[in-house]
Order: sequence, then structure tokens, then C-alpha cells
Amino acid sequence: MATTVTGPGVNVTVGSAATSGSASTDSTGLAGISGNDFMNILVKQLQMQDPMKPMSNQEMVQQLSTIRELEMNTRMSARLEQLTDQQRFGSAAALIGKYVQGKVTDGGGNEFVVEGIVTGVRFTDRGEVLLELDSGEVLPLTALQLVQNTDGATAAADSTTPRKF
Repeated sequence: MATTVTGPGVNVTVGSAATSGSASTDSTGLAGISGNDFMNILVKQLQMQDPMKPMSNQEMVQQLSTIRELEMNTRMSARLEQLTDQQRFGSAAALIGKYVQGKVTDGGGNEFVVEGIVTGVRFTDRGEVLLELDSGEVLPLTALQLVQNTDGATAAADSTTPRKF
């Protein structure tokens, strides 16, 4: 991946040699640049700065701080995404063995009810949760409207009415 970054006195393409011309980024933009890439840019900027107007220590520390903050935010976002995925998986897996019901819409815009006992859970490539039912049908978790135990009792322990979502 080669990303060109320009700034005062610097025009650097990350992943290859310095270039001249306007700045450009690939489809991931600056989010695809690692902390290592930023460090390379900083070193290149120091090498190419005007000796009569060098970068102050405060500016350099500020840039390093920004790089570190960006790296920490990226790591934290990745961890939060993992936790969210694990929680969604756990919540969906808890529905296995439960009777569920929900409304879905087909390609023609017609609504119909899908119901059955959850026998499995799977995720699509886009991260959507799909409940596999004993009837052979699939119910998206987002369309879920009713959850009951298989004995007919409601899934909510403290309620006497079916739990609606």
C-alpha cells in the first residue's frame, strides 16, 4: 500500500521513496497508515525540513503524541469490536432451544411470519446474526419478535406475557 502524505516541507509516499506531486491516498485513506508509517513520515519530515526554520521540540512531541493516540484508539476500536461480536454471539447462542417468532419481508415486499425452535446460530459476512430454525427456515435476529421456552412458558423469568422485541 502506498499512501502519499504532504505537509510543510514534506511530500512522502509511505511504502516507497519520496515523490513530488499532490497528495493521494488509497481507498482506506489515512486509516490504513500504521504507527510505523507515521514514524517514517516524521523522520522524512525531519530530514527535509528547512534548516533555517526547524521544527520545534514542542511540535515534534505533539506529533509523536498524536501518533501514539491514533495507535491506541485503533487498538481500542479493534478490542471493542471483538467484545461486541462476542456479546452478540453469546446472546444469539442463548436462544438455542427456544421457540422464536418474527416477521420477515420477501423480495416482493410481502411480510410473513417465520417461527420455530432455534437449532443453530450463524453470522453472515456482514456480521448479521441469523437464527437457524428446526423448520429449516432462517430468521434474522433483527426480525425477532417473540421468544418462548419450548414448554410454552415465556422466556422472561419474571413475566407472564411473551417477551416482545
